[in-house]
Amino acid sequence: MTVIHSPVEGFTGSGPGGLEFKDGRAETDDEKLIRYFRKAGYGVGGDAPAAPEQPEPADPRDYEQPEQVGTRLRDAAVDPRPEDFLPPTNAGEANPHGPLVVAPEIHAAEGPKPIHPGPVTPGDPVAQEQRETALAQAVMVDNADANDAAQAAAESNPQPEEPPTKGAAKATWVDWAVARGASREAAEQATKGDLIAQYGPKEDTPDASV
Repeated sequence: MTVIHSPVEGFTGSGPGGLEFKDGRAETDDEKLIRYFRKAGYGVGGDAPAAPEQPEPADPRDYEQPEQVGTRLRDAAVDPRPEDFLPPTNAGEANPHGPLVVAPEIHAAEGPKPIHPGPVTPGDPVAQEQRETALAQAVMVDNADANDAAQAAAESNPQPEEPPTKGAAKATWVDWAVARGASREAAEQATKGDLIAQYGPKEDTPDASV
């Protein structure tokens, strides 16, 4: 029997010719299938084929720019300015289409990007930008584990001990609840009143024995 290695790492399921793969491997003695798999880029015998190298993305700065029609839109990854808030990492320095330029986005942005834990620091956008950018750099450029990086970020930026005021926006209360262990989905589905009741200041409870 000849071992066939799927080009999709860990693939489990039916492949060409009905061959069943498990964890990326299958076996067959069908010479026609073996020839097909060899031509199709599967690993045949020995080790699995090495993943093809990904070409470096084209750097738009290396090409002549087309004639401008209409109003030009500025790309902060190519032409950053001091007033930009949360610009992409390495903006203006590295290939804006390459792996070293990533957008940290904003606090609590949804998606696969890491989120700096804890409420946004009121009135201190510079500090927020530094924290968010450092976390994006660690996870999305340096390939650090997202959970470990977020934990380290939380430890380096202790959160205030006092909860927000009752008049604060619901988004602020959501951040406060998440910083104290709530899931963001549950916190966003809860009402502001529920968040205040669970995570707000605790009222003094009268002594029942009095």
